[in-house]
Amino acid sequence: MASEQIFQVAVKALIRNAEGKILMVHLPEWGHNPAHWDFPGGRMDPGEVFLETLERELQEEIGTGSIGTPKQLAAMITSVTIPVGDALLPLIYVIYDVAIPADAEVRLDPDSHEDEFEWVEPADAYERMSIKFTQEFRDIVRAMS
Repeated sequence: MASEQIFQVAVKALIRNAEGKILMVHLPEWGHNPAHWDFPGGRMDPGEVFLETLERELQEEIGTGSIGTPKQLAAMITSVTIPVGDALLPLIYVIYDVAIPADAEVRLDPDSHEDEFEWVEPADAYERMSIKFTQEFRDIVRAMS
């Protein structure tokens, strides 16, 4: 009997400001996952397409759903699993390079999992991404300096 692999899919935004810094959000320890830094975004709802998820998640998490014309950067399986029912499912990221309006004010939703955000240099983002992201993608980010 063939085994079936089931995944959760999340869409994430790599957002840079005018100084070239990257927006990262912090998630405290939850479930079996350690505290870590991530990009804003989140899991797809049934029936959504990638860009719909991206707009909805950015509106929910950082207070702006204006995404311009995003460019897909990568897709990967992360090292984090998500509890769904009694199972821990692997998480796939689809990551977009996103431009939000220069005057957009980042406001974290107090009801979301994220507890803080920072604009960081690409080299710092590279270091902070070690928990969830592949080395190949981390290298792409570091090269954005």
